[in-house]
Amino acid sequence: MAQEKYTEPTKSVAESFKEILEDEPKLVTNYVPEKQSAISQKNAFLAGEIRNPDHIYDKLDAIDFDQAARHIQQVGDDILKNPDLDPKHRSVYEQFVTGYLSKTHLMELARDYKHETDADKKAAIKGAYMGLNIELYGKPDETTYRSLLQEKLDRIDQKQLSGNALTIRDELASILDYTPSSEKRERFAPSSDTVVWMHTVAESLYGNMLSHVPDNETFSPEEVQTIFSEIIEQEFGEAAAEWHVDIEPAKSINVKTAEKRIVIPEDRATISQAALKGLVVHEIGVHMLRSVNGYETDLMPLATGLNDYYDSEEGLGVVMEQALSGKFKESGTEPYLTAGLAYYDKKDFRDTFEAKWRLTVLASATPDTEITEEAIAKAKNTAYSSVMRSMRGTDELPWFKDLAYYNGVMSVWQHLESIKGDDLKFTFVLMGKADSANKEHERILLETRTV
Repeated sequence: MAQEKYTEPTKSVAESFKEILEDEPKLVTNYVPEKQSAISQKNAFLAGEIRNPDHIYDKLDAIDFDQAARHIQQVGDDILKNPDLDPKHRSVYEQFVTGYLSKTHLMELARDYKHETDADKKAAIKGAYMGLNIELYGKPDETTYRSLLQEKLDRIDQKQLSGNALTIRDELASILDYTPSSEKRERFAPSSDTVVWMHTVAESLYGNMLSHVPDNETFSPEEVQTIFSEIIEQEFGEAAAEWHVDIEPAKSINVKTAEKRIVIPEDRATISQAALKGLVVHEIGVHMLRSVNGYETDLMPLATGLNDYYDSEEGLGVVMEQALSGKFKESGTEPYLTAGLAYYDKKDFRDTFEAKWRLTVLASATPDTEITEEAIAKAKNTAYSSVMRSMRGTDELPWFKDLAYYNGVMSVWQHLESIKGDDLKFTFVLMGKADSANKEHERILLETRTV
């Protein structure tokens, strides 16, 4: 058989990279169930009519995964075979393509799991899904999970409760295995010197950006758009000339690096001044800034994110908010607890939900006070949203993406602790969307040049 003649790519590396970004596996978007399905299943679940929800994931069902994977591989090959590709960057692009393929396959496994009826095949899909899930996002550390849960339960146990609070506590005990403990399990926290140093860094780094936030009590989406646009124009200048801020239907404020824009939900409630300052730091001062810096290098993935960068990205956003306030606080504990309940204690959607709403109302319960029906309803609604967020896509298997909100914060603070006071090393934290605590990422940052 005659060997197929090799044809050199006709596009530049940059052009091919922009093309592959169009294939980004949008798990968050595609793990949203069909609207009517979401409403009906939640209502039936909260009414006790069904044990667990069973959503219709119409976006997942509409994807041709074979075609999607082929196109990612094809464009990836165009990048990797391009003679202009700098050899030192080859592994970065290889990992980038592999990451896209893995996330695409994870969505395919979620879809297959939802539709498989054969028990043995379903179990095999579950194993593949959870294995890839852990490979991509890690898994909760059991010691940390047990420590967080024990701390919550001990606080509840020490309360002098009465009335329906006692009943709810007994119900919680029947769901969770709890033994009172006086043992204090230490978890990492940065030193006060590191927090003070980072507070100084944050004030210096973000002072000009925050000066654009007026002394209003609250801000509408339109006012936030105006302030964000002003910061981008006046503080970034030509480096961000193509960036813009849009108001449109969305779940939350987010930075779309491939499109060079920030999206603000059109139905977003008014935002307090303190919250807005936090958003300026988090969304513009971390997510956008690292992307802008990445676009100014000769390695395009630094603008959108190296493989395995995500924990660092989300963690740094929270850390810089904490640095600005000058106070460290454990973050992301609720998604961590949800993941631990499902993964280590093998709780299904229902039992995870039943445990979480009780933990919430008992945490705020006071002696000699009845827990109101309103408080219970609110806690149930919050717990449902929390468990749904963790188990979206399959309705049964925990998705570990949100562990980044705990692991990322801890990892970033640990890295900052290790470089405490070294402003030069801190510059690598913001150089692009990479994890500067990762030795391989650090090497990439050191080898990257500004264009």
